[in-house]
Parts: sequence; C-alpha cells; structure tokens
Amino acid sequence: MKVIEKPVVFECEGVQLIGIVHIPERPLAAGILAVAAGGIQYRVGCGRQLLSLARNLAAHGTPVMRFDHRGMGDSVGELLGFQYMDADLQSAIDVFKENVPELLHIVLFGGCEAASGIMISAHQLASVKSLILANPWVNDSMNAVVSRRHYYQRLGDPLFWKKLITFQYNLLEYASGFFSYAKDKIVGLISHSNNSFDESPEPTVPFQDRMLSGFQKFNGPVLFLKSGLSLISEEFDHLVDTSKPWHKAYSRAGVKRLELPSADQTFSTAAARKEMCEAVTNWMDEVNTVHVTDEKR
Repeated sequence: MKVIEKPVVFECEGVQLIGIVHIPERPLAAGILAVAAGGIQYRVGCGRQLLSLARNLAAHGTPVMRFDHRGMGDSVGELLGFQYMDADLQSAIDVFKENVPELLHIVLFGGCEAASGIMISAHQLASVKSLILANPWVNDSMNAVVSRRHYYQRLGDPLFWKKLITFQYNLLEYASGFFSYAKDKIVGLISHSNNSFDESPEPTVPFQDRMLSGFQKFNGPVLFLKSGLSLISEEFDHLVDTSKPWHKAYSRAGVKRLELPSADQTFSTAAARKEMCEAVTNWMDEVNTVHVTDEKR
C-alpha cells in the first residue's frame, strides 16, 4: 500500500515539536501515536525501532504518528521529563487527527519512560482509546532488581553452598547485605499495599504512584509488551507481584500481556524488532475488527 511520510512542526505551550505522520493510502480507523523514549539518544541502531514499527504498520493500513516531546530529539523547549507529557500528547493528538481525518481510535505506544508517562497521562486524553506499553520504567535505580537476581541465583548455586560451609565467606557481611535488601523490599511492599489512589495525583507524589493512579482510571484495552532480557521489565513485574493495588489493576479485564523472551529493553536485534512489530500489528488488527466496530455501533 502506498504510504506518505509527512514531517510536521507543531506548537506545544509556545515551543515547537517535531513529528512524522505515516499516512496510508487507505487509512484504517485506528492509528498509533508513538512517543520517543529513553532520554537523549541517537536515532540509529535500536533507536530506529519506532521507524521500523511505523513503516510496517502503515504498509498494512494503520496510520502512525511518531514525535519527540519537549526537550527530546528534534523538538525544542525545556526537558520536563516523562512525568509531564500531558500537553505534549494532546498537541500531538490534535495534529495527528488533522492529518488523518479518518481516525476514530487513537492508540498510544511507548516504551520505558514513555510507557510510564503514558500511564500517568492517558486517562486525561479523550481521544485515546487503547495503550501499548513496552517495559515501563518504575525504578530510579537498578540496585533492587540486581540485588534480588544476585541473591536468588546464589541460593541455587552449589559452589555458593560449598564456600559457605567451609567458611570462605564473611557471613556477617553477607547476612547484613541480604537483610538490608530484604528490609528495603518489605518497607516498599507495606508502603504500596497501604496506599489508596482515589484522589488526583499531585506533582509531589512519587511517579510510580501517579502511574498506578492513571492506569486505574484508564478504561480502554491495554497491551503490555514484556522483554525477557530486560531488568527494567523484571522490576516492573516485581512491583506488580508485590503490590495489591498494582496487581488488581494489572489483572483486570482488557489488559493483555505478551512475552517476548529473547528481546531486550529496546528490541535492539532485528529478530526482536520483527517480533515486536508482528505483535503490535496483530493487536491493531484486533483493535480495528473488535473495538472500532463496537464504537461505530
């Protein structure tokens, strides 16, 4: 199918943002607005994943717009970060709809920090009906997941037990490290279990809690893409497994999880990008045949 790739320059609160709209010759009613993520990065290698995805989808009739929010990539302005993308997303949605009048159903796509920002903001955007979230970011430090992986793997290692019983380890130091790790996780679990998120989140609220609050308020279908080789993905899973509010929101009807065991955080290999593109294409087929049809009735 013939596809036009149209560069767009548009304003968001007085600054210029840059995007590309992929417009198929015969656009389907559901389209994807893809948000670049991961901080400042080169647009080569794994950074081309959004281009690969957009061209693949547009060739099958799905309109796509990919853009940089303020302070990212080619867009100007102050870098406010993924927690404050509401205005950027709304401006991009307006431009997307102007360029593709056939749009009835907008799906937000983002990975890592962009996925986290989408979870915070999506419920406030009336035109957004579905989400695709790849390996959301939930931890400012990888220390927790690295520590957990270290201790779990050591317990299953025969060499560890041999050194332990022959006193080759400093037991006090090792025990201190383990209990420090355990204490941090228990405190975090209690904090998340006791919190309720009925009130509107404020900027001072931890971004993980704002993610949960926004996710709880979003009522449309959601697809989570989970990379098997990603520590960030593992940390998100741990949060969901150890927090009752997170687990409840994640387990509700309409939320689907797709495992990509050989993929890393950024789908950096050709095989992982192909698998990711196929997964999103299949999801969009379902959106167009089921959800858009229901909305037209």
